[in-house]
Amino acid sequence: MDGHFLECLAKQPGNQDAFTSRIASLNTLATRQAHDLAWAVNSPSLLSSHESALHTEHPRIDINAINASHLSAFLAAGRIDRVGRYFERLISYWLHHVRQVKVVAESLSIRQHKRTIGEIDFLFHDELQRLTHMEIAVKFYLFSPDHVAFDSHYLGPNAADTLDRKVDRLLHHQLPRSETLFPEVEIRQPFLKGRIFYQPAHRTSTLHHPLLSPDHLSSSWIRESQFDLMTDKPETANRQIVFSVLQKPFWLSNELRRQLDTDLLSCSELSDLVSKHFSDHQHCLLVAKLVFDGASYVESSRFFVVPESWPKTT
Repeated sequence: MDGHFLECLAKQPGNQDAFTSRIASLNTLATRQAHDLAWAVNSPSLLSSHESALHTEHPRIDINAINASHLSAFLAAGRIDRVGRYFERLISYWLHHVRQVKVVAESLSIRQHKRTIGEIDFLFHDELQRLTHMEIAVKFYLFSPDHVAFDSHYLGPNAADTLDRKVDRLLHHQLPRSETLFPEVEIRQPFLKGRIFYQPAHRTSTLHHPLLSPDHLSSSWIRESQFDLMTDKPETANRQIVFSVLQKPFWLSNELRRQLDTDLLSCSELSDLVSKHFSDHQHCLLVAKLVFDGASYVESSRFFVVPESWPKTT
């Protein structure tokens, strides 16, 4: 569809204000950050209820209640180029300005013998005035039944990072630090968000990791040579489907884009970009597939494209 459709839609009785508001807000940095904050808080945990037995329910967030410009100014005050650091800043904002709890410490360095051995992410008094130690992370793992790294089939784009290593560190190293340093802590809370990516042939696999919540977010991953599995060339030809290569740190919430955004790619354009990328680089690409809904492009799925050599752990 072309821009004429958007003009016609805007002229329909009762549509203009809502239409103008939606299109104006799409793809702005503040709007994206507000959606990412809502995702960071409301998305399901990666951890199973058994592994997160120390977890207590936290209040969800209403995206309509987020002051997007205030959030954007807060985030601009710190470096957020990495996904993990961006996630930390979003959670900091949530605690300080949404929940408005008393934060005792955040990113508190732990030193031993004049050497930094780790840090505590957040110490705060919750709404019931209970001192809470929360360790947070956002992670993206690719399930690979044919590969094992450090005793895990759930590997990060950097395959040295695995689900098993991260959960072990979170539950058995990071959270227990406060037992000695802050024995008055009443709640020790893991806060692990993210997605698990499966190859298309394994999406219905009966294999399930006991650490994972059955409600975890899931997507797909493919190798460069499997590119055709994730594209729909006939539909893409008439611009019903486009693609967006997601840039860090914006790997969290679903994409919502304007029809006229110039960085959206057709299937053939994405294919060319993927080929060129892997001729020069070996890091994975995260791609969103978007469908036109009559007013804008909305994400229908996302997938990692990895090089033929993945995974490498050395």
